[in-house]
Amino acid sequence: MAQARKTRRKSAPRKASRPIPGWVWMLLGLLIGLGLAAVLYLQGADRSPDLGALFGDPDPATETAAPTPAPVERDTVPSDDEPRFRYYELLPEDEIRVPESERDAPAPAVPPAASPSEGDPVVLQTGSFRRFAQADEMKARLTLLGLDPKVHEVEIQGETWYRVYLGPFSDEDRVRQALDRLRTENIEALRLRYQG
Repeated sequence: MAQARKTRRKSAPRKASRPIPGWVWMLLGLLIGLGLAAVLYLQGADRSPDLGALFGDPDPATETAAPTPAPVERDTVPSDDEPRFRYYELLPEDEIRVPESERDAPAPAVPPAASPSEGDPVVLQTGSFRRFAQADEMKARLTLLGLDPKVHEVEIQGETWYRVYLGPFSDEDRVRQALDRLRTENIEALRLRYQG
């Protein structure tokens, strides 16, 4: 008899499991991060900026070092029959009465600002500052615009002021060009007669 041949069945090739693409992991991480951010946002703004305190991990160093704040006394909410605003009562108390003799006195004459006439040299004042750093910042801003600013220190009633000037200009066209340039940058300028 013929011998029966054992045939081996070929097993079906295993499908190699394909790894999950990186963009899926990135998208999943982004969604989890946005979800966590939304939850933290919805918890409110009265939370501590310390992340340990946010997640419940108290920092022992800050717990012992931080003194307990004294309770803040809150104003009580006014009742319906009590007025909510008190400035109606406070304003008459702060009123300063001017004597009749001072009321009738003429106001001191303020000299008009020196406005330049035709042909006089002109300067443009672009700012007056109490701190030199502010004046220097304005000077740098004007220099970047292609202008030639100067900072002058002035003493007024015991206080030092720093004024930023452009000029002097003797040509009216150059004055207009400088003013147009300043207007495009939203910088106000005061036109003054050059004092030399």
